[in-house]
Amino acid sequence: MRKPLKNSIDYYILPNKILCSMYGMWPSIEESSTRRTVLASFHLVFSLIIVCSIYVPEIIIVAKNWNDLKALTGAGCIVLSLTQLVFKTFYLIAKREKAHTVYNELRSLWATTDDPLERQSYEMFADWARTCTIVFFVSSISTATMFMISATFDYIRDMYTNNGTESTRHLPYDVWNGIDSIRSPDFEIIFAGQMAASFTCCFAICGLDCTCMTAILHLSGQFRLISTWFINIGIKMDCRQMDYSHNCPSNLATELIKCIRHHQRLINVVNEVNDLLTPIIFVQLLTSGLEICLSGFVVISNDAGDDIFKFISYLLSMTIQLLLFCWPGEILIQESQEIGCSLYLNVPWYKLPPIYRRQLSLIILRSQKYCTISALTFQAMSIHTLTAVLNTAASYFALLRQLQEQSIWQ
Repeated sequence: MRKPLKNSIDYYILPNKILCSMYGMWPSIEESSTRRTVLASFHLVFSLIIVCSIYVPEIIIVAKNWNDLKALTGAGCIVLSLTQLVFKTFYLIAKREKAHTVYNELRSLWATTDDPLERQSYEMFADWARTCTIVFFVSSISTATMFMISATFDYIRDMYTNNGTESTRHLPYDVWNGIDSIRSPDFEIIFAGQMAASFTCCFAICGLDCTCMTAILHLSGQFRLISTWFINIGIKMDCRQMDYSHNCPSNLATELIKCIRHHQRLINVVNEVNDLLTPIIFVQLLTSGLEICLSGFVVISNDAGDDIFKFISYLLSMTIQLLLFCWPGEILIQESQEIGCSLYLNVPWYKLPPIYRRQLSLIILRSQKYCTISALTFQAMSIHTLTAVLNTAASYFALLRQLQEQSIWQ
């Protein structure tokens, strides 16, 4: 693979491309051969089979131990994460044409300007997206590794201290396989399968979630670009000291029209991205509170025992995952609002001809109705959403503690 140029969009989305390609979900190129398309489809089906090899047994063990609070919390949080992944996968497969359209639109927006100083406006956000993708991937891999290390440590301890009695052996993830999975060689085979499934899930979750986050941050950078344009226009107008109401230079009119059209285009692209992501975000918000609650309950109630560190790592990863959706949404709100402030404070719009004054006034009014990414139109993604989900998780946690106390006293 040829290394992309550092100022190209391919450089900034390279981590997303690698992660999604490992799962088989990266948008295919229209010129791809039939053979390449078939291989990509086979790769995706194979990855789904690997994911389901741990997803289905996790569901079964939750169903079989529904009255066991420890099993419900320990395996339930894993089931919720995999449910999110399976839903996102099948939804994006169904919406692949729309996803490809949005992807191509974002690539087109990257080439809006060739000025290195202006490009810094959105390259900064693209660099944030790249960094966050790497950080979340490292966090997810660390969590999966913690699950493996915990089970491996107990396996080694069983071999050297318990004389092969297999009393402390356990798999990285509690699942139902219909066989005695503690005995060799079944234990080693299932262990290897869970390891492959775990890392495949890490690639998939990080790839899909971080790609959604990257798209939102790239749009935020485009709004910042418009603010930069308005600041530059204001500087040029202040330097010329002339009456623009009757004599508006053609280059100034061209720049104003460019800002107006780009703002309209961005609003349309945000609506397209919102239509694509709103079911994904809805499911994410619906289940994130339960994920954080269940994993937090395992940690705080001391039910994890020797496995407490892996559940702490899991809790941190799930919190970062939720932040990946809420934080870019907050930035998008701020940058879409900032356009009106930059225009009003930096451009002497009252000196322009009436036609431009009307158009710029409409931009100021439109910026007051900020652009958002929402969950089924009723919950805009922002930092307030993060606190709301955490409050919901705390409420669920209080309920579980009450159930635990009741079961103890009974």
